Amino acid sequence: MEESRKRANMKWLKENYESITIRVPKGTREQIKKWADSTGLSMASYIQEACKEKAEKI
Repeated sequence: MEESRKRANMKWLKENYESITIRVPKGTREQIKKWADSTGLSMASYIQEACKEKAEKI
């Protein structure tokens, strides 16, 4: 990928997305990955859906 393209992508990501870092006990990441894979979602999408579902119950 060209360097100018990388810079453009990074700029777009900064303008349109936020990043959240979480720490989980060892083994939890792999379990989340399995759950996400079983639903055909990425880990990020799976976690976002889980948060939305939880929020709807409040």
